Amino acid sequence: MTIHSPRPIPATAARLAQRAADARSLYLMSPHPLRVTSTGEALVVRDHEGQVVRFPVARVLRVVCTDTAEWSGAALVLCQQRGITITWLDGHGEALGHLWPTRSRPVDLAEALGALASESADWSASYDNWLRHQRLHVLQHWAGERARAGQPVHAPEWEQAKRQYVYLGQTADVLPPVLHGMAAALVAARLAECGVLPHYWCAVGEPVALAQDLTRLVWAEMNLGAGALAAAVEQPREAVAIFERWSVTRAGAIHAHLANLRAHALRELAV
Repeated sequence: MTIHSPRPIPATAARLAQRAADARSLYLMSPHPLRVTSTGEALVVRDHEGQVVRFPVARVLRVVCTDTAEWSGAALVLCQQRGITITWLDGHGEALGHLWPTRSRPVDLAEALGALASESADWSASYDNWLRHQRLHVLQHWAGERARAGQPVHAPEWEQAKRQYVYLGQTADVLPPVLHGMAAALVAARLAECGVLPHYWCAVGEPVALAQDLTRLVWAEMNLGAGALAAAVEQPREAVAIFERWSVTRAGAIHAHLANLRAHALRELAV
């Protein structure tokens, strides 16, 4: 049964209060059919050979699966009740969509984004400015990592990277798409924890694709620092191990982006 469940990334205190200290991300990415059912406290996964593994939901941070996993309604409801996001990947590893748990008490970031989206005619342009600043932060982190590795980014390379990425939002994708799907799943789980929606429509009808934009920030950082890992991923298990190692070292990146967005949104509301 090819079910991958690596060690968790570092969690916030609030999340540790909701999950056991040894909680893990659950990857159900077998090429063969899987059946996911549940008891009251666990997900029960049966593979095509009849082998059964139980995963207590208290130890599951999020689930990433492919269409080979067939879910029972009770298993889906259990994940919803316990605040566990589920992300489905297609045959190329790209995220098809997410099951998004409802939060009864959203944080102030969610409330601020909702207010700005519905009331502020300038929010879309302001959000775009914030996004450019975040891309600059990603590029600065990359340059810092290069300098610490003894391979500094010289002025011509920096200016070209800034023009392509900060202003045009373009990076070279050197990592396989399956890692992009895993990054999307990680972003979805973080947003769900905050009660933040993946997508907003502004008062003037323009979209703010928050989940997609955050995933692109994470994806750019992964590709900029890929190095020798670019050609190292051939099997799902290798992809999971590489992604989880990366997420351990950069676990705070999404939280930092969201903290900056919160500060930006609250400033906009105060104007």
